[in-house]
Formats: sequence, structure tokens, C-alpha cells
Amino acid sequence: MMQRLLLAMLLTLSQFTAFAQSLPTSIKGIVRCGKTPVEGSIVALLQPSDSSVVAYAMTNKLGYYQLQTTTSLSELLIKVTGFGIKRQLSPIKNQTQTFDFSVEKEDIKLREAVVRSQKMWSNRDTLNYLVSAYLKDYDRTIADVLRKLPGITIEDNGNIKYQGTPINHFYIENLDMLQGRYNLATQSIKAEDVATVQVLENHEHAHALRDQMPSANAAINLKLKNKAKGIWSQSVEVGSGVYGEGLLWKGTARAMYFGKAQQHLLQYSGDNMGHGLNAALVHYGISANTNRHMMDLVKHATPAIGNSWLGYQHGLHLNNLAKLTDSATIKYNFNYGYNLSRGSSFAQTRYLLPDASQLLLRENIADRTHTHTADLQLTYEKNLQRHYLNNSLSIFGQWEEGKGEILSENRKSVPLSLGTPKATAIQQALHYRSLGLLNRTRWVHRTSKGGGFEWNSTQSFSSSPQALTIGGDMRARQDVDLTTISTSNKVELLQNLRTQNWTLSGTAHFDATYTTATTSLSHPDALIAPNGHLTHIQAIVGVGPVVNYTKGSFQSTLKLPFTFHYTALDNSQIVEETTDAHRLQARCLPSWSLLWKITNETTLNAKADYAAQETSWDRLLTANVMQNYKNLSRYRALLHDNHKASAQFDMAYKDLFNGFFAHLKGNWNRMWSNIAYGTTLDAQAHTVVEAAYSPNHSHQYSITAYGRKDIDWQTLQCELSATAGRGERGMLRQSSLLTYHTTHYALRGALSFDLFNGCRMDYNATWQHHRSKATLHTFTTSDLEQRAHLHLRLWPSRMFLKLHISHTHNNHLGTEQKDFYFIGGELKFKLSKSIELHLNGDNLSNTRSLITHSLEELEEVHTIYHLRPLSITLTAHINL
Repeated sequence: MMQRLLLAMLLTLSQFTAFAQSLPTSIKGIVRCGKTPVEGSIVALLQPSDSSVVAYAMTNKLGYYQLQTTTSLSELLIKVTGFGIKRQLSPIKNQTQTFDFSVEKEDIKLREAVVRSQKMWSNRDTLNYLVSAYLKDYDRTIADVLRKLPGITIEDNGNIKYQGTPINHFYIENLDMLQGRYNLATQSIKAEDVATVQVLENHEHAHALRDQMPSANAAINLKLKNKAKGIWSQSVEVGSGVYGEGLLWKGTARAMYFGKAQQHLLQYSGDNMGHGLNAALVHYGISANTNRHMMDLVKHATPAIGNSWLGYQHGLHLNNLAKLTDSATIKYNFNYGYNLSRGSSFAQTRYLLPDASQLLLRENIADRTHTHTADLQLTYEKNLQRHYLNNSLSIFGQWEEGKGEILSENRKSVPLSLGTPKATAIQQALHYRSLGLLNRTRWVHRTSKGGGFEWNSTQSFSSSPQALTIGGDMRARQDVDLTTISTSNKVELLQNLRTQNWTLSGTAHFDATYTTATTSLSHPDALIAPNGHLTHIQAIVGVGPVVNYTKGSFQSTLKLPFTFHYTALDNSQIVEETTDAHRLQARCLPSWSLLWKITNETTLNAKADYAAQETSWDRLLTANVMQNYKNLSRYRALLHDNHKASAQFDMAYKDLFNGFFAHLKGNWNRMWSNIAYGTTLDAQAHTVVEAAYSPNHSHQYSITAYGRKDIDWQTLQCELSATAGRGERGMLRQSSLLTYHTTHYALRGALSFDLFNGCRMDYNATWQHHRSKATLHTFTTSDLEQRAHLHLRLWPSRMFLKLHISHTHNNHLGTEQKDFYFIGGELKFKLSKSIELHLNGDNLSNTRSLITHSLEELEEVHTIYHLRPLSITLTAHINL
């Protein structure tokens, strides 16, 4: 009876995948414990990628089993389980053969437990969440459910983390179509269409590298329900409303298809609701866009609570994937976004000076910026057990036009009140263009004996002409034409880490970058080198051994690359100043990493490394460059190394039976250099960014503890994290090297529970304390931020009310008002299965301003955000 129960559980918790093949593979054998045949044990064939069951059988009285499969995979996993025996798991070739097991006895300790529907279960390194167990009837998209899953957190910017570490892939039915833009999926796929959310711990995407040092990152895979597979799903959202400045509008059209051989996610969206930049454009991971701004407007600030964004946006996203074979796919993704951003804010910055005086700058800022962003990505991938090839070609561009007005006042005093304000009116105009091309190739080849190599190659080109014009009481113009061409190539020899404890291999790499920058400046303070031309060439060649040690679930890697760096720098000539430099430097840059799965519940990741990075090209430009209306930079042609030693660890623990997740993270780093960077401020609080020879060092360390516990009573979820950090850094201020110390503490907590059937409360709070101390100066700030959400079911399965309130408190604002509140609400009515109406009220308290206090490098900043007024909108969500 127990054997049949185990077999039923295996069938319930596994996902089956069928593949067509002309002739089935037959695998047979006998399971023995010593010399005794084992009856009633279960032998199963699994896919290596996600442990899905391909075939299974139960042994007879003689311990005999026979399996048949038609999968086209070249390698599989075979597993034997049963009561009273230890589980065994082995890789096996997909070919007809005889495979016998010799198992060991295992005593089973049973404890009293309440039998209930499993919300979570684990299978090797795959953690499964049953979506229906977390789904509430007011949840719309899978993002609403992901926020509730133990161990998974979604930050305000949409970044998904598992046990505090960002994920490295987001799959839909084991396919990564979106390649880093997973906000499109989390905000589009209906929660009711997802059966299971899988977390693939220590995930390596390339099958040919599964026997290597695993990644510290996890991946997420959505397993859809059958009703959502192989069909087109279309939906539209149309909304309209009013607020203090006029009409509001919103429109979204979406089409999705998730099949075995194809996937498509097509979407257009546009609105002026004030939600900020289009979340679908956000890329998590390694972005293709390598262009950079050498200058920018001084723009209005955006708050963490409240909404100061005015304007509108449009987005077009065409994401497609096609499976050419079981192992080969092609992806073609096009994403375009247009954003008009306008707003205003007030900033008061207090600069600390070495003579114990202070310089105060007040700025009333208003700006308006048009931004076009587009990228096209074509990817071919072949992922086999012993061969992996991925080539991705990206073309990207950005066009930006911005204008702004600033009214600034400044004064200097020893007590601050003695200064005399001076007002200046400034107009800003930005013109920015960029175009880039990038190609990435990753190739892995393995032999039948476990040897092989991994090759990674990246080539890129980018061009970024840009200009900044300043008018009003100050007249200036900066033009920069920037071009970069680069190549990065790395090859690493591979050994099978599972067959022996110690392995020795090697790695080699070659990197080269060619950069040119032509600058032209008209500025009243740039009397020396207003124009310039820089050519910077850097080449790096490296080779070194890689030592791996593996014993069971303990894996460690030590890399000892020896590198040669050649740099050639050519600046425009300046009288009585060195503007050119050449250098050949040899370095050894060791790194060490460790992954130890101590138990099924506890995992330790750790790493340490030493790095020496040469002065970047933008800090070798001897011509004056205007970064914004108040900042000029001019550096010296000083080639030096910036050294950094760092170490970090991450210990994660999970107890699925008791619904408890926790992790402890710590990091430390120390940096040292002979070159110090900093600023010199004039009487108008305008800044010259500079560099000087001055040996200095800095260090920083922090530790974070996190825990979450789920309790069945009232579906209670409790979450708590604490962070502490300290640091020391030196920087130039008025040509003097100042050292300042920082201390940071943060305490975050969340509590979610059902008040009664149909009513749920979500509450979270964050308290932070910052302290910055320098000679004769100490700045301190503390703030508390709270958010509460109340979900109430008014009509079962039809009408729901959501109320939310946010509160922030800071004792260091310097004003009588230290508390700010924001109230909002949403009434949802399900007219039918395909139509939902949402009545939304934003900023119902009509709070028009928010004041914050923050600390930066030897600076204290007070900011007043001008917020959007109360708004009311009605939106219809229609599934076609």
C-alpha cells in the first residue's frame, strides 16, 4: 500500500513532457540491497533541465524493472526511490542498455504531522510553488502572486530576487523568450493561467556546464496550465479619468501565445497616468546598451513615496521565440519606448568645506525631456548535453531632447545665517544621440570523457554625439562626440568535476578597447583647454590556471590569472602639461569561490577576489568638460591603478515543512589608490571635478539578516530583515583630502494576514538611520516609511475594494511638518469572466508636496518634491 502511495505522489508532483522519436529506448535492470532484490521500489527517468519525469516503473518481486522512452535528449537522469532504501540518482546515456542498482538500507523516522495540500515541494534543486495555494480572488497577474511566495521578493523597480540574490533567468515553460525583460511577463500573464512557479536553485542555463561550479543565482520557471498553452490570448485595457491639470488616459493592447514550438508576447501601451518610465523597458541582467552620457540636465527629483511624474509615454514590444528542434531556438525581440517626462522640485544642498565653513545652494528645478529608446535583438541558441552555442546580435539607439529652467541661490558662511543670497536664473537644453551594435557569442564543447572548453566573445561599437547648452544669467555650450570600439574574448578549459576531487584546467583572455572623444566647450570659467581630443587604447592579455576541488556537495574554485595591460593615451597638447601616456603593466588577479550545500536545507556561497583597475579613460581627459550647468571636470594624464580586495558570503536556509526561509549575507571591501578625486567649489557653488596625486584608501563592510515565516492560522506571513554597515572614505574638497566615516542601519518588516474571510491586511515598514562624520562636521538622518494595504471582498467573486495608505516620517527635515500621508483606493468589479472594471483614486489626501532629507559625500540634501494632485480614473480590462 505504501509503495502505491509513493507512486501516486510521484505522479502528482511531476510534470510530464512528451517527445516524438521513431524508435523507443529501453532501459532495464535489477535493484538489489546487498544480494537481496528490492520489491516495490520506483525507478524513474528524469530530464536533467528540470527533473521532469520522462518514464517510470516499479520493481517486481525479483527487483526487476524496465523503462521505455522516446525522448530525443542525449543524456538523462535515472533515479531509484523506495521505503527503507536510500535514494540514488545517476546520469545515464539515452540508449538501450542494462542498468542495475545496488542500494543501501535507510531507517525512516516518522513524526506526527497533519496531512494537508502541499503549497511547496522540492525535487533536487527545484523548488515548486503551487500557485492556487497562494492565489486570492482579487489577484490579476502572476506578479501579484510572486510577491507572496516565501523566499521570493520583488523590489519596487521590479527586480526579482530569491533568497536576497537576483535571478539570472526567467523562463516560461522552460523557454527564456524575454531575455531579461521579465516585467513584460509578470505584468501580463494572468495568475489563474499558471499552475506552478518553479525556482531552479544554483541554476546554470547551459546543459553542457551542469557539472561545473554552479551559479549562486537561481532562475524562475512558470509552468502554465493546459488551458493557457497553445492558444492565442488577447486583451485590451482602456481607461480615462481626471486630475488637477486635465484629462487622463490609458490604453494597452496585448497578444500572447505559449506553445511547445513557439512563444510570442506582443504589446502596445501608452498612458499619462504618472506611473514613471515604462516598466516593460527595464532590463535586468547584462544589458546590450553600452552608451553613456558625458553630460546631462540637472533634473527634478522623483520620490520613493508619492508621484511627481507628469507627461506621457508609449511602448511597443514584439518578443518572439521559435523552436527549430528540441535543442535549438531562435529569438527575435524588438522594444521601443517613448517618454515625455516633466516635473519640478526644490533642492537645498549644504556642502562641507575643510575650513569648517559651509556652502549652501538652493535650486528650484523644472525640466521637460523627450526620450526615444529602441533596441532589436536576434538570438540563436543550441543547448545540448555536450554542446552549447548562443549568439546574440543587438542593435540599440537612444534619442533625447531636454530643456529645463533653474533658479538658484547660494551663500557661504561660518554660521550659515550670515551669508548673503545670490540668485541666478539658468536655462538648460540637452541634445543627445546614440547608436550601438553588439554581438555576444558563447560556445561550449564537451567530450565524452568530460573534457572540453568554454569560449565567450563580445564585440561592440557605439557612437554618442551629445551637446548641452546653458543660457540665462550664464552662457555656455558643451559638445562631445564619443566613439567606442571594443572586443572581449575568453576561453576556459573544462574538466568533469564529478569524477574526481581535484581538477586542474586553465583560462586565457584577450580584451581590447579603442575610444575617441572630441570635445568643444564655450564656458566663462574654462580658460585652459576648452577644446580637446582624446584617443585611448587599452589591450589586456591574460592566462592562468584554474583549480577546482569537489567532494560531494562541496565545490570550490581558485583562479590565478596573470595579465599584461597595455595602455596608450593621446590628448590634445596643453602648454607645460603632460597630456600623453603609455604603460605596460603585469598583474596577478586571484579569485576564489565556494558553493557548499551543507544539507538539503542549508547552502553556503562565498567568494573573494583582488582586482586592480587602471584609471578609466574619462578620468584621463585633460580638456574641460561641462557635465551640467554647475559642474566642470578636468583631469590629468595620470595612469595609476585602483586596487580593490573584497569578500562576501551568503548562507541560505529553507524549511519547506514549516514554511520558513532565511538568509544571512555579509560583504567587505577595501580600496586603495595613489590618485584621489574630488571637487573644488567656487562662491556660486559651481564645482570643478578634479584629480590629484594623494595616496588614499577606503573600506566598507555590511551584514544583512533576513527571515520569513508562513503560518496557516489566518494565512499569516511574517517577514523581517536587518542591515548594518560602516565605511570610511577619503575625497578631495577644495584640494584638501578629507576623510569621512559613514554608518547605516536599516530595519524592514512585513506582516500579512486575513482579518476574516474575504478581508486581508498587508503591512510593511522600513526604518533607516544614516550618519556621516568628518572633521568638525557630523550629519545624521533617520526616516520611517510605512505602507498598508487592505483588501476587502464586497461581493464574492465579483466586487473587491482595495485601500492603501503610505506614511513617511523624518525628524531632520528642519520644518514643522515631519509626517506625510498618501491615501489611495481601487474598486474592482468583475462584470463577466472577460470584463473587469477598475475605479481608481490616487492621492486621495491631495498631498501636494513631500520633503526628504538625505546624506551624500560630504553633502547634506533637503528636497521638496512637487506631487501630482488627486486623480480619479476608470479602466476596463477586456479579455478577447
